[in-house]
Amino acid sequence: MTFGSLLSPETFEFFARYLLAGYVVIFVRSAFVMGLRPKPAEILIEAIILSLIVQFIVYVLAAFYGSVVIASLSEHDLPDWLVDPPDILHLVFIVLVVPTGLGWTLGLFLRSDWRNGLLRRLSLPVIHPVQRAHDFAFGDNRAPGLVEITFNDGTKIGGWFGEKSLAASDDSRSDLYLERAYIIDKNGTWHEPSHRRAILLNLRDVRSVEFLMEEKAEDGPEGENDR
Repeated sequence: MTFGSLLSPETFEFFARYLLAGYVVIFVRSAFVMGLRPKPAEILIEAIILSLIVQFIVYVLAAFYGSVVIASLSEHDLPDWLVDPPDILHLVFIVLVVPTGLGWTLGLFLRSDWRNGLLRRLSLPVIHPVQRAHDFAFGDNRAPGLVEITFNDGTKIGGWFGEKSLAASDDSRSDLYLERAYIIDKNGTWHEPSHRRAILLNLRDVRSVEFLMEEKAEDGPEGENDR
């Protein structure tokens, strides 16, 4: 098979139906889950399986549309594109519309509170969708608040993790940017530095990250002096 044949409409439609649709499902679903996205080669089989599921859903929807919707509106003068949709509209429905809806549904299921209870009732293993504790701790549900960083040598640094802060991780490192930094003395008392500053931390040598849950996010960092 030559490169030119791969770009033919027939070949493109085949890969769009049985591969691209699955990748669209995975892409939309991953927007609901914190953490690293697997490499494209690692999710090839999953994309193919999801594409086949999309095909099945489309067949069911097409049968329902033809036997129920069109039949019930047969007395009305419907436009031709609605009675017999063109191939391009059918392809868009298969590759974009249904995969987006399926990925959105799967993403909401992974984020739902009743997910674990349902899996336990079905005697299925409960596996959290977020694979790294770091990503879960700093997920999009993390409210702004104070954090206390303790290093392996006992040094402690305080900070405000807010909307302008960032926690990132990959296969080789994890780091944390805090929009406001505080000094913690040997007695554990918090002090504001003489000049307001942010701080970027490499978590490689960090022993623990404590979230001070008693602090209210609406207080903001401005009122957190001399704790």
